[in-house]
Formats: sequence, structure tokens, C-alpha cells
Amino acid sequence: MTSPIATVKEAGERGQNVRSARETAKTVSYIVILAVLLSGLNFLFSWTSLEEMPPYLQPYSSIILLIQPYLLYVQAALVFIFGYLAVSALSRLIYAYMRRVSDHATAATVRAITRISGLAVLLSLVASALNVNPAAALTVGSFGGLVVGFATQTILSHVVAGVFLLISRPFTYGDTITVSGQIGVVKKVTLMHLVLETEDGTKDILIPSGTVVTQIIQKKKPPITLKPVSTSLILDQPSISIEVGSKVMFTGKLVEADSGDPVASATVRILDADVGGDDLLASGVTKSDGGFGIEWAAKETDLRHNAAEIYARFEGDDDHRQSKSAQYTIVLKSKEKS
Repeated sequence: MTSPIATVKEAGERGQNVRSARETAKTVSYIVILAVLLSGLNFLFSWTSLEEMPPYLQPYSSIILLIQPYLLYVQAALVFIFGYLAVSALSRLIYAYMRRVSDHATAATVRAITRISGLAVLLSLVASALNVNPAAALTVGSFGGLVVGFATQTILSHVVAGVFLLISRPFTYGDTITVSGQIGVVKKVTLMHLVLETEDGTKDILIPSGTVVTQIIQKKKPPITLKPVSTSLILDQPSISIEVGSKVMFTGKLVEADSGDPVASATVRILDADVGGDDLLASGVTKSDGGFGIEWAAKETDLRHNAAEIYARFEGDDDHRQSKSAQYTIVLKSKEKS
């Protein structure tokens, strides 16, 4: 069954896809409409005399000749209007794509940079349309690009570094790293910042992406665990004297020898040591904390002796080694002798 969180996430992704498609369609539409309008105006109002006009336009010659001197300004106005709309739609499109890999603040910053850069290019196009000298348009565009470059130099360096970190992934979420003298667990990687969480979980450390790329990064390796792991089986001291036919509960715990971590769902056998071969008395499975409680109905295990040499044994598995507990002697008393 799909969880509510997954459903909300999928709905958000679908919404972003719809917005991206809509903004893409708007950008293309504005450019196509502008091209059609410029071509139509150039065909209708580019005639400078009545004799040059086609016969079907000559009835409108007065209007055409009236507008013709201002055709350049009309075209420049259309370039600016539809260009501005296209730049706005393009910046929203980039924002929608950036939100998939970054937070709102970073995406909004890239959107603003895109809009400023687009307006600089748009102004150079308008200047080119109004001025017959290409050098003037180049000067306007170069000046606009220079202003944008100086204003966003630091931001762009961090954005580029953030993209590099997202693609190369020198570390992943949950890694413990040291960078710029700060030690923490990787919590988030954005275009502008690397977010570390201190090991005690009390603080977040934000390091600019550009700084991370230029620094030496130390990544803590996870401890190497050799398998199968050694185990330690503990059998609690049972009663030293038990009446035959009574119920006995053997308790104890199975843990990993080095770490002390519990070994759960492991089968533990209670055995009676004998020269001819150990006898199985009872068996049970360890709990989540590694503890076990195995019940045995006391009975004589050897007709020649009234005692049992009790110990617990774990046979081992793919991850854990075999182990056995200390051995205890239990005296079995018959009901007639008690």
C-alpha cells in the first residue's frame, strides 16, 4: 500500500513536470509569435513608395507610408515586449528544474541570474534593432554581461561547485567527513551549501560549495567487521539440585564477543555432556536482546549417575561463530528419595 508521504511526493513531482512543460510551451510560443509578427510587419510596412507596393496593398498606401518611418521602433518595441515575456518564462522554467535538485533559495537565486542575463541580451538586441551600427549593440551587450558577471561572480562559483558535488558525489548522505576544519555528518548537498550535522546532533554547519571543492576532505570509513563474528554464550547458574519431573527454566544470553551486540533469532541448545556423546535436553531461540529462556522437564539422563553436566551451545551461522557456555553440574533427585 502506498504511503501518504510517497503519494504527496509523487503529486509534487507531477506538478513540477506540468509547470516545466507549461513554461517551455510559453517560451517557444513567445518566440514563434515574435518571429511571425516581425515578418508580417516587415512585409506590410517596408514599402517606401506607391510604385513599389503590390496592387492589392495600394488601396492602403496612405496608412502604410504613414507607419513606414516608424517601423523600426515598432519592431524594437515588439522585440522588447515578447523578449521580456520569453525571458520571464525561461527563468521560471529554470526555477522549476532547479527545485528538483536544490532548495527554494538557491533556485530563486539562479532564476534571478537568468532573468538579469536575459534582459542584458534583450537590451543588446533592441539596441541592434534601433542602431545601424553593430558596435553599439555589442557595447550594450558587453556592458550588461560585465555587470552581471561582476555581480554574480561569487554566487556562480558556488553554484558551479554545487553542480560538481551533486554529479561527482565524493561523499553521500550519512557519511562522517571533515572539511574546512569542521566535522559532521552529511545532511544535505545543495547548489550553494554543504550542510553538515554535528555528531551530537545539536547544530547544522553550512559550508559554501565553492569552499568544499577547494578543500581537502577527510571521510570516516565504516568499521570493518570480519565475518563470521565471534560470539559469547552465557548460561545463568541453574539450581544445583532438581527433583525429577519438575520444570526447569534455563536462562542466559547470546552476544557478539567484541561489540556486545545481541544475537537475535539464534537457536540455542541445552545439552548434557556425556562420554558417549552429548544428549540434547531442550532448545530455544534467542529474543531481540539476545536473551533466551528454555524450559526442560527434569529427568534422569544416565542410569548410572544421578547428576547431569549441563551446558548451552550455539552452532553458529553465516554471520556468527559457534560458541558454548560454561558447564554446570545438577543433582537429580528422584521423588521416592526426596
